[in-house]
Amino acid sequence: MRYYCPNCWQDFWEENFKVCPKCGYNIQDFDNKDYVDKLITALQHRAGDVVHWIIMIFAQRKEKRAVPYLEKLCKETKDPSLARAAEEAIKKINAEW
Repeated sequence: MRYYCPNCWQDFWEENFKVCPKCGYNIQDFDNKDYVDKLITALQHRAGDVVHWIIMIFAQRKEKRAVPYLEKLCKETKDPSLARAAEEAIKKINAEW
């Protein structure tokens, strides 16, 4: 089975790493994060389709904690579809009923 660092997404085969052998991220700390913090971390995933799903989840949940990270994504991504999805999510999150 393959395992992935939730910070740098390096894959490795051994399961008992407490610290990522590549970036030094404390993997046990990740287990202590709440759901939203885990999704925020996953916004850095290298696969665009994964990031699109995360953006969609933030929009559906109207997750205000995600707005600064989505704004950062809009400014830094080179993928126009991710930028557009993040902008739409921010609008939906900030929409008043």
